Amino acid sequence: MRLLVLLLLAGCAGPTRPTPPPTQVDLRPALERLGLPPRAQGPRPTCSIFTTCSAIEFALAHCEPRPVRMSPEFLNWAANQCSHDNQDGDFFHQALAGFEREGLCSEAREPYAVAWDPAGEPPPAALEEAHALRERARSRIAVHWIVPWVPNRFGLSAEQFAQVKRVLASGWPVAAGAGHSRLLVGYRDDPAAEGGGVFTTCDSALAAWSEVSYRFVREDVADVFWVEGRPAAR
Repeated sequence: MRLLVLLLLAGCAGPTRPTPPPTQVDLRPALERLGLPPRAQGPRPTCSIFTTCSAIEFALAHCEPRPVRMSPEFLNWAANQCSHDNQDGDFFHQALAGFEREGLCSEAREPYAVAWDPAGEPPPAALEEAHALRERARSRIAVHWIVPWVPNRFGLSAEQFAQVKRVLASGWPVAAGAGHSRLLVGYRDDPAAEGGGVFTTCDSALAAWSEVSYRFVREDVADVFWVEGRPAAR
């Protein structure tokens, strides 16, 4: 009888609460170790392209033999193959569609240009490398949307904001789209900061690590995703 009562009490205890995320996460050392620090977009409006490229190359570093800097120039062209807008810079969803369609080559195969050439085409060696990576990546790269893009919608729900922190705590950077897109690479709870904390970012406009407030991410960000790299099955 006593055992039965204990079992019944155990069943009434309710579900366990999820473990809260840590109060501080910093992925900058991992990015530096992989040779993936911030780099400059220059005067071109390509922040979302750079942010997407950085998220992809971090994921690739976990499933390719060695980390490689990937080409924002190629990704910019690939995005245009999907959007058909022939413009410099694009939204996250178009850049990701370009990656799905064309793949991605290394920066060495197609370096970033100071000025955009609307008639520019990737060299054959860049296309060959990108298409080969596309085939390898199909089962090893997974894109996860936290907030899909919707025109003229801004802000994150409490659960979406919490999910951003959980993903960072699990070791993956998070791409955050806004008037200026950035890769979130850490956070720090701070009651004195606007909104209760700050996110560390990889900022291509500054070519440096920078910070944005929790309030900014809660209220001003429009679309959010992260990219997972899965090692090849042995």
